[in-house]
Amino acid sequence: MMSTAATQPTLCTLYIWPSRWNLLSIEPTCIAAVFYLQLTIPGKFEVVECTDPDVSPNGKLPFLTHGHATVSSVPAIISFVSSLAKSTSSGARDLDASLSAPQRAKRTAWCSHVEANIGDLVAYSFYSLDDNFWKLTSPTMASMLPIPQRYYVPGRIREMHRPRLEAAGLWTQAASEPGKDSFGKPHKKDDPKDEYARAFEREKVSAQAKASFALYAKLLNGQKFFLGERPTTLDVYLASHILLLLDPPFPDQLMRSILEESYPTLVEHARNVQTEVSQIPRQYLVAPAQKQSLLSLIPRPLSNHPKTEESRMDETDLRFRRMRWMWFALAFGGVAYYVAQLWIKVTVVRANRRPRRVQRRGADQEHKAEVTDEDEGAQNGVE
Repeated sequence: MMSTAATQPTLCTLYIWPSRWNLLSIEPTCIAAVFYLQLTIPGKFEVVECTDPDVSPNGKLPFLTHGHATVSSVPAIISFVSSLAKSTSSGARDLDASLSAPQRAKRTAWCSHVEANIGDLVAYSFYSLDDNFWKLTSPTMASMLPIPQRYYVPGRIREMHRPRLEAAGLWTQAASEPGKDSFGKPHKKDDPKDEYARAFEREKVSAQAKASFALYAKLLNGQKFFLGERPTTLDVYLASHILLLLDPPFPDQLMRSILEESYPTLVEHARNVQTEVSQIPRQYLVAPAQKQSLLSLIPRPLSNHPKTEESRMDETDLRFRRMRWMWFALAFGGVAYYVAQLWIKVTVVRANRRPRRVQRRGADQEHKAEVTDEDEGAQNGVE
């Protein structure tokens, strides 16, 4: 699927979350962006696996750069590439060129529905279920991140998804919040009431998932793709989400079992889109992995892109950045305090060992001797 040998000039650079589990990324919109670009400008873009969303103008991945232009979010990327398709010299094509105006309107509405509803189910599988988060999501993300981000970023991302999942009725920790240790990892508590609550919530989530999947199974109606013989943007959106419910080795395989047992046509559709993308002869480029350094721990915005309404951070991002700066301040303050205490201790020791001149008067003569505090202490002890 991927190539590292450049065969022709690169047109665009796409920044995404890293790949895992034989999938292009751990995030559905990143997979959708790669699928879309490979279907529209095959071989004319490169992928950069990134673990720092702060480098994006809107603080989220994916984002696309083309010359001096930077485009964030999948809808904006699709719109940008569609505008490139109007130029014959770019070699880009419009994935939805064959659609009529009513079909384009329906495509836009369904894509938004996929990102909202099926996106909630993906987030539920990765972040809401305790077993999945602590045994798969958190270790996987930690393996991608440098120190110290690996210790707090997975939890931060989980908390960012929590309001959305609570609003959708998919946050399953509402029945019983487990105790947590100093690293935020829950302590298991066996309680029959909690077991009943989790079983009830599981049934509720299962019914909600089946209702969403049924809509797309009906819309697909046994066809290979939704709106014709070739995949469109809607196919790309849905397949990227379904694949992240099927392929990761979740300890809790609720969504996978529902799809495989009740909606095999959606599973087949996702595999068809995946195959369609992988069979394109000209493959995209993968940029070498970026080395992490101490400077990468310091949050800094892109310097060559002006701020826009889209690039303004929300309250959660601002709070996170303040916490990260606070962490650095405490770390450097701790080191400075330790050095200061060490310097004071060394100074005191040297002062205590400084020789002093004392006078001892004899019966018929005066003589002088140099003694240290240690000698004087020893003499006092003898006396």
